Amino acid sequence: MPTTSATTHKLADVRLAQQLLGLLPRIGPVWQAAVRDTNSGSAVRMKVLGLLSRSGPTRAGELAHVCGITPPAMTEMIESLVEDTHARRDPDPTDRRAVLIAITPAGQVEVDRVQAAATAALLTSLERLSAEQRARLRAALTDLEHVLTSASKESRNVR
Repeated sequence: MPTTSATTHKLADVRLAQQLLGLLPRIGPVWQAAVRDTNSGSAVRMKVLGLLSRSGPTRAGELAHVCGITPPAMTEMIESLVEDTHARRDPDPTDRRAVLIAITPAGQVEVDRVQAAATAALLTSLERLSAEQRARLRAALTDLEHVLTSASKESRNVR
């Protein structure tokens, strides 16, 4: 069967997706080391705070879904974050029976500390790239972030 341009393109896209997924095991440890080095608890705890920081107040069920943990485990996590004054429970203006979990200023400080530590670690690797390579990477990541953010919003509207 002859290989067409469309088939090659699809195979190239598959390889690109595989390359991106292959980076996760390399980037994850950088984040985990930053969490450990800043004494910020667990990586999942920081994932919850990071989500709240980026997305704003969110229901516990959505946090559990995105983090891949059970609702009871998320309830315990939220309780711990509230006790540590890193998060708070706010009434959901669209459903008086529900609450939204929001990050507090203290929680944002934790996110910023871990982010700074992880950024410093990644800068070491980025410095090995030329200015042109960094510019291309910056543009590609901006595009990817836009596409993934749009896809995430669309999937939320479907549920």
